[in-house]
Amino acid sequence: MTTRKPETLTELLKTLERSGDLRSLARECGLSVRELRRRLSIWRKELVDDQAQLLEAEAAVESRGKSKLRKEAARNNPVDREWPELSAAVTLAKSPLPTRGQPVMEVYTDGASRGNPGPASIGVVFKLKGGEELAQHFEAIGRTTNNVAEYRAVVAALEHCQRWQVKRVHLNMDSELIVRQLHGTYRVKSPDLRPLYQQVIFLSKGLDEFRVRHIKRALNGHADALANRALDAD
Repeated sequence: MTTRKPETLTELLKTLERSGDLRSLARECGLSVRELRRRLSIWRKELVDDQAQLLEAEAAVESRGKSKLRKEAARNNPVDREWPELSAAVTLAKSPLPTRGQPVMEVYTDGASRGNPGPASIGVVFKLKGGEELAQHFEAIGRTTNNVAEYRAVVAALEHCQRWQVKRVHLNMDSELIVRQLHGTYRVKSPDLRPLYQQVIFLSKGLDEFRVRHIKRALNGHADALANRALDAD
């Protein structure tokens, strides 16, 4: 019969406990056979406990890693992230901005179209510049293109600001085309976009300050989520 060789330290210790050479090993260590056997048993149990703790620690690290990945995925996917529920802009008769000083209304807008053209919607977030988010607006706008939806979101935002008599507006959006058109870098050639462009220019002329900035989509997540929310509800 072939004796199976121990493959782990635990198996080696267990083999030594049962070994016939334990007497000579005990003499070399200056211990009795019983004491050596007792110590080997203790070391084996401690080793098993250490291995169990290591496995638990590895499992905890893996769990935290998966949780972190889920949170990062949620941050990268603005639709899945839980955004705060703000006051609906249409329900606010007065400006949500502070009455003192000359506060700036920072606006984030986004337009969505599933199909381009296809079912479309807009999302708008109103925020105190350098402060908290104040209000939101989202709605389905029928069937149109993504660029039309982007302009419609800007128009809706400026109409609310006009109604609230806000005079300083900083607009943020992730559509590079619309931003460049509003900056005058690109000409507005599309007959579908030209009336909306002119409407934005008309509304912005009533402002003391109007700035337009292009931002990355990741920074426009709340407005994007609102636009998708409107599509999902339609």
